Amino acid sequence: MSEVVVDHAEDAVPVHALYEKDVPGFLDGRQAFVKAFAELSDFKGKAGQVLVTPNTEGGIDRVLFGLGDRADAQTFRALAAKLPAGEYRIASAPAEISPEQIALAFALGSYRFDRYKKKKDDRPRLVAAEQVDVAEVRSIAHACALARDMVNTPPNDMGPLQI
Repeated sequence: MSEVVVDHAEDAVPVHALYEKDVPGFLDGRQAFVKAFAELSDFKGKAGQVLVTPNTEGGIDRVLFGLGDRADAQTFRALAAKLPAGEYRIASAPAEISPEQIALAFALGSYRFDRYKKKKDDRPRLVAAEQVDVAEVRSIAHACALARDMVNTPPNDMGPLQI
């Protein structure tokens, strides 16, 4: 269930979490192409806003993730649903949000009730920072997913025997 992994892949796409006020400064330090792409896409850094910037080969170069004017870890729950399949790592985030909180929010945000649908194996995965206890994040996310599955399953498929 949890889409948080421990392998520290160097080729994981960097994700930059930015407050609205920090977006202009961040873009000034980038290539003109990235700045123009952000302006064309109207990326302002609003809470939950995502901009996937391409590289010269047509792949993903980096992801910009908007935090709005103030954010907490729960803002990162929206990230998993807005990314294409692949491996990502948090390259920059506000210091007041811990890597553990980000990883847990990403894992909780990756929940899908797909019991009656064909399962997709290609989902975005977050490569956790080294100090994150991935086993704990997975345990919490799995427990939450189990509870959500029990609530979302219709009574004719989730009777007392199945519980």
